[in-house]
Amino acid sequence: MKREYNKEHQLGAILAIVACIIWSGNFVISRYAIHLAGPISLAFFRWSIATLVMLPLAYKNFKAERTIFFANKMYFFWMGLVGFAVYNTFIYTAGHYTTAINMALIGSVVHPIVATILAAIFVNEKLNWKNISGIVIGFAGIVFLITKGQITSISHFRFSTGDLWMVAAGICFGSYNVFVRKKPAGISSNSFLLVLFAIGAILLLPFSIYESIYVQPVVYNLHFLYVVLYLGIGNSTIAYFLWNSAIHKLGASKTSLFGTLIPLLSSIEAVWLLNEQFNNFQLISGLIIISGIVINTWPSKKTNG
Repeated sequence: MKREYNKEHQLGAILAIVACIIWSGNFVISRYAIHLAGPISLAFFRWSIATLVMLPLAYKNFKAERTIFFANKMYFFWMGLVGFAVYNTFIYTAGHYTTAINMALIGSVVHPIVATILAAIFVNEKLNWKNISGIVIGFAGIVFLITKGQITSISHFRFSTGDLWMVAAGICFGSYNVFVRKKPAGISSNSFLLVLFAIGAILLLPFSIYESIYVQPVVYNLHFLYVVLYLGIGNSTIAYFLWNSAIHKLGASKTSLFGTLIPLLSSIEAVWLLNEQFNNFQLISGLIIISGIVINTWPSKKTNG
């Protein structure tokens, strides 16, 4: 029994790591694709492909649960808008102005901070010393990153345009992570995602058309095809199923700790694929941020799984 238990945990850890590797590429792609499509168009194609992929997997459940969806249509509208349409558009906009390394580091700490604070307000989760310590340490990591390690110049530092877009994206994702807990009862996970994917794509459609005509035309080539397939299939469906399988084998609290790998993996990928420079201040800020996330998400002794 113990050997089987260990194998389950090892497999769960592998699944979680692979999911993080796939997700971490989102920041790299946002930098790589800046000349292929505008941020709105990139987000639109991502959710359109994700909808098409999820449709055969979730249609049966959606059909059985459609009355619940229609009864809670405003909830799904706002979740699709904030958590899918706006969130990823902000990420892809940030990619035009800042490095993938900065995006990963800032995004990885802003959304846990926002989620922790909003959870305390809206879903009655109590703030404990771990939450508060994690928030303070994470914020210190951001300050260290933005000041490039020159803490003495803190009175003069300012966020760059790309950094601000990532802060906004983190606020959106943190909000989504809190209110996803209020998902109406009786809705399966795959139909839940199908509807939110579709809402995100539909909301982005008119803005994508405008952007592609008047702001930045889409470059339809093999590079663009690979990008949107990676985002729509890998980031939006495969990684999700891997992560859910990991949660089933490890438990939610243990699985969530693997999310701390994303800024590190994104940084490695950015150096490898985009030839970005990983400076000492980014390394130190990354270690500070990851420490804050680990403290914030480390399961308590009372937590099962």
